[in-house]
Amino acid sequence: MAFFEALWHGEGIGDGGDLQEALLAYSAVQPEDGDWNAACANEAAKPCILRYRSFEAYLDNADELETIPVTAAMLAAALPRTPVDPNPDQQD
Repeated sequence: MAFFEALWHGEGIGDGGDLQEALLAYSAVQPEDGDWNAACANEAAKPCILRYRSFEAYLDNADELETIPVTAAMLAAALPRTPVDPNPDQQD
């Protein structure tokens, strides 16, 4: 069974047994303004998911089988939407 590792700025931020589960790891780095387009456009971010043959292959430091570039559209579709307050400084 394949294993997936999510990377952000070259660092592992999560993993999963399938692509959808690995994409959920990006919720840990979700921009405060919710703008995945801007976040993914940052050259340093380089969001991607590495696919390994199995969890055991990952643990054995085997080379990944594939590098999947992650797009803003993929993240917007995969992550639960959180409402963004248009007036964060305004008090009720």
